[in-house]
Amino acid sequence: MIIRVLAILSVFVVSAPAFGQVLSEDYRRLLAEAAATQGDAGFAETVDLIARVSPGGAPAVLNALAEIAPDRLTLAENRFIAADIVVAQQMVDLQPQPVDEEIAVAERDDGNGFLPMLDAWSGRLSAGLRVDSGNSDQQDYSLGLEIERELAEWGFQGGIDYAYSEANGLTSRDQLRIDARGEREIGERWSLFLAGEYDQDQLSSYDYTTFVGAGVGYRPALPESLDWVLRAGPGIRFVSPVTGDAESQFAIDLESSFEWQVTDTSRFAAETTFLIAESTRAEQTFTFITALNEVWAVEAAWHYRHEFDPLPGFEEGDSRFDISIVREF
Repeated sequence: MIIRVLAILSVFVVSAPAFGQVLSEDYRRLLAEAAATQGDAGFAETVDLIARVSPGGAPAVLNALAEIAPDRLTLAENRFIAADIVVAQQMVDLQPQPVDEEIAVAERDDGNGFLPMLDAWSGRLSAGLRVDSGNSDQQDYSLGLEIERELAEWGFQGGIDYAYSEANGLTSRDQLRIDARGEREIGERWSLFLAGEYDQDQLSSYDYTTFVGAGVGYRPALPESLDWVLRAGPGIRFVSPVTGDAESQFAIDLESSFEWQVTDTSRFAAETTFLIAESTRAEQTFTFITALNEVWAVEAAWHYRHEFDPLPGFEEGDSRFDISIVREF
């Protein structure tokens, strides 16, 4: 036991003059990778080794872990503590440093371009009331699910939107929409994407439509509170009319996705889509979201769809207004 205590004390004696130093960037990256990929035993050996060879010693390792992987801090402290030696008291109160988002992402990266699951993915569930006008004038109940993975070389965004209502005991609305997009960075502001959608609504001109396409995206330089993505690319639109034969059409997909963080608790979004084909379609959505707390929010959205060549008996435009309670995760 005495030998063990002396060995651990030697780590701090050697590194004592460096208590105020910050762990170098190379060691921070190594520490972040170990925290993300190693089990407890392997991680304990890694922090022990870094503490012995780095200029800052064990206190610098603990300071770095407090920022990078606070859930592994206790494990590292236990590795350094022997008998009545309290390592935590030797940690330095460093002044908070500005966080570089690119470095923060790199520190969470597992080396293959994938971020840890809980950090990288987010989503939202919504339930509410929908008011339609156009080809149908009625109120529907709606459910929605959206998931998203932030870009760290690649990202993903997908959603399911479902509306249902009854009139006089009969189903008057049974609408389903599914969309998904995978995207990969190819530069500071450019990306490549592959997207697809499925839309089923028998109260419109078509029983269902699908679209699959690929293209390029561009993100203009804007203030931190604003985010704007422009996308364009070719694809195939498949339409199944209420009457007549189904057919496929070559299409050009043009999209604009804009977000404005108005305040800490409110956000505005505008989505514009033009699907240029033999049966051209345009869509516009405006959404305003107000957070009630960290996970719950109220969302109000207005959506308009315009089919430029509807079937006889159908109107060109459909609009709807949604008010929903949202659970974010």
